[in-house]
Amino acid sequence: MTQYFSKTSALIVLLAIFSSCNTGTKPEDERSLKIVYTDWSESVAITYLSSILLEEHMDYKVTLKMTDVEEAYREVANSEADVFTDAWLPETQKQYFDQHKENLEMLGITYPEARTGLVVPAYSKLQSVADLKNYAHPIVGIDAGAGVMQKAQAAISKYAPGKTLLTLSEEKMVEQLGDSIQRRKDIVVTGWEPHWIFARYNVRFLDDPDNIFGQKENIYTIATKNLEEEHPNAVRFFERMQLTENQLNSLVYEIRVSENPVDGVKKWMEQNEFVVNQWMKNLTKERIKIY
Repeated sequence: MTQYFSKTSALIVLLAIFSSCNTGTKPEDERSLKIVYTDWSESVAITYLSSILLEEHMDYKVTLKMTDVEEAYREVANSEADVFTDAWLPETQKQYFDQHKENLEMLGITYPEARTGLVVPAYSKLQSVADLKNYAHPIVGIDAGAGVMQKAQAAISKYAPGKTLLTLSEEKMVEQLGDSIQRRKDIVVTGWEPHWIFARYNVRFLDDPDNIFGQKENIYTIATKNLEEEHPNAVRFFERMQLTENQLNSLVYEIRVSENPVDGVKKWMEQNEFVVNQWMKNLTKERIKIY
């Protein structure tokens, strides 16, 4: 009886030790994630915020890769990357999500009530997307794969067939917007909110009576299938990380005025310590105690 009790007790102790070392954390060499992102301002902001929190608070090694939105979906779906934090759904990036949805999982809403459309200076005579027929200049867009560009082309086809839609980077688009406003010239750009231009300039969306650009939607974090099996704590973090309009706009702004994204994110984290602590609660990596 004594011998049986000793063996049983030893087994229980071993199981307890094993259990205490497997509370959702992984060995150092397995705690790695690859996050893909685009060069859009909110994508850069959310991605760098995620990366810094995962590395500094949860002891992950994070690899970042900038790409276009179509490739971001493809890589996550094919497990070449783990996470994309800037999925505009259900409308803007619908075609990419539908193409790969069997191999994707939605982890959480990063930002609610996002919006896309055509944006003009407040002084513009244009009021509606339908007024494009009276607009004499090209529409200034961003990269061709962006969902807002496809919606913009649909609006052109309906209201102003044959009008040119320029394909530029976000940076070049914003430069043209700022230059036109300074000169008080007409301009129409593809825009989205959240974006720092709404804090910097007096601009507005054109009305969209036929709902070509769709209703307000959410920005989701999407992941490769079954990511939770390998990284449950990372999944919990992405489920929790949701930004308000003020929080995301201020994050994008801090990055905009900083020398690099890391400096901007860290300044924002200092200003939003309570929010960060709520996201991180019980998710920091546990250290093995040595007695």
